[in-house]
Amino acid sequence: MLAGIDRRDFLNVFAGFLGAYGAIAFLCFFYLVQRWENSAPTSPDPTRGLIYYHNEHGSITYFSAFQTTSCALLLVTSIPLALVGVLVSPKCNALHRRRFFSGSFRWEPDDPKRLQRVGSIVGTVAAPILVFVVGPAVVNALIAAGAVFPFG
Repeated sequence: MLAGIDRRDFLNVFAGFLGAYGAIAFLCFFYLVQRWENSAPTSPDPTRGLIYYHNEHGSITYFSAFQTTSCALLLVTSIPLALVGVLVSPKCNALHRRRFFSGSFRWEPDDPKRLQRVGSIVGTVAAPILVFVVGPAVVNALIAAGAVFPFG
């Protein structure tokens, strides 16, 4: 119990938030990659810092340290956060079947108060704010510390 909040209610809100945040952050990733690829040069431009190559379906373009680190972090974090949201969601009537080469897992959400919707709405609104407002400061701090993550 967290300050009068039922554990199941907290997990429902948290799972909704993580699932929606992960999905919307993944869409933000696609938006940024497409936008940056359209304006990226096809040869390195060290004067502008565009030296990190990116291979997009056989076409090589060059990103800056900020662009490549942003894309790498969004790709690596968005999908796992959405999956964690699914895993921490309370479940009822779970059915597990395992065979030698196949498996099955089916459940019903244990959310009688429909709190996952609240978490999903908050996650949907928070994702663009975190990606486009807070994210650049985090990426710039990582680059200043010497951490540049390649995205190729």
